[in-house]
Amino acid sequence: MLKEEYLQRIKFIVQYGRSLHSVGAPAHSLEAALNGLCERLGLKGSFVSIPTAIFYSFRFLDEEVTRIARVEPSGVNLGRLTKVDLVAQDVIRHKLSVDEGHARLEEIFNSADPYSHLITVCCFSITSAGMLTLFGGTWGDLLTAALVGALIGILSLPKHFGVVAQLYEALMAFAATLLASLFGKVSPDINLSVVILSSLIMFIPGLNITISIAEIATQNLTSGTSRLMGGFMILLKLAFGVFVGSKLASHIHINGLSYTFATIPYWVTFISVPITALMSTVIFKAEAREAKWITLAGVFGYALSKIGSNYFGPEMGLFIGGLGVGAAANLFARTRFRPSSIFQFPGLILLVPGSIAYRGLNYLFARDVILGFDTAFTMITLAFSLVVGVFVGNIVIKPRVNY
Repeated sequence: MLKEEYLQRIKFIVQYGRSLHSVGAPAHSLEAALNGLCERLGLKGSFVSIPTAIFYSFRFLDEEVTRIARVEPSGVNLGRLTKVDLVAQDVIRHKLSVDEGHARLEEIFNSADPYSHLITVCCFSITSAGMLTLFGGTWGDLLTAALVGALIGILSLPKHFGVVAQLYEALMAFAATLLASLFGKVSPDINLSVVILSSLIMFIPGLNITISIAEIATQNLTSGTSRLMGGFMILLKLAFGVFVGSKLASHIHINGLSYTFATIPYWVTFISVPITALMSTVIFKAEAREAKWITLAGVFGYALSKIGSNYFGPEMGLFIGGLGVGAAANLFARTRFRPSSIFQFPGLILLVPGSIAYRGLNYLFARDVILGFDTAFTMITLAFSLVVGVFVGNIVIKPRVNY
């Protein structure tokens, strides 16, 4: 292999790693994928991924080549992941040259979000209402959650910079709490805590916390610890925003209406779960053609978890849910020739214990330290049960790819 060709392949692998990082690949999956690509391209390399950077080291004869890519933490983007996977496969099969593959990855890396502002706002509203039916409440709570979710979706549309971006979650929590409290003053029958939790569900980093536990379990200690602390800081911002919003709302006086809403019947969850699962298509920015699989994944994971929890308790319920989703995701990847994350992440999103972590911080803000730490420990236990279930699912059905 000539040195020029060697450097071209390194350039492609560096961009491939940046692209995987930009779509939310965990450290252990990203490093394994890079190692697999190196082997197929005839290179020797080692890699370290953390939430804000990727370190590459390659060896060519007696010369070592090192690259460092500074990357911004970002959420899961399944649409880009599918395209990145296809480009890598095309380069490996020589359908694309390394230079063409690099250009395609650059194009994917810089592509815009696939869904319009209107669809995004509707997603916020429907997800908030759907999650409220899972937490339990009245029809008034459902309507309030849908309205507050839509308003928060509108506020989240503009791009935020500087201090506003750093306080983004706190500002969203403040706005959601203030808006929900105003609705609550008009109708005192509304359960504010459930409505606020449902409205903020899009910002709660439950999946990030679960991924961080998986990274720590796979000995990616730096990345896992960093991601865990990042998730904790987001929760802290949310709890602080709720605290300030509730304090301000307490000084606003509105004459309320004496009206009582009926409790949402249990059968509504059979409608809300598939609809909420479908919204994961927008949340994870997946391609529209994957919507049916994403909906199936959400319903499948939630159903397994509920059945397991009813018979064996919540920890075993999440373990069974994680096992089923992990195995089914690998089966999906092998039969559909798509990344397993398309099925796995939507299947886990309704299972991750993010709401428990949020409640734990609220207890700490209310100075109930014992209950706060007890809730935090419960969150870690549930997240670990879910992660172990996914790992066992990978043993039951071997993954097609490493992400």
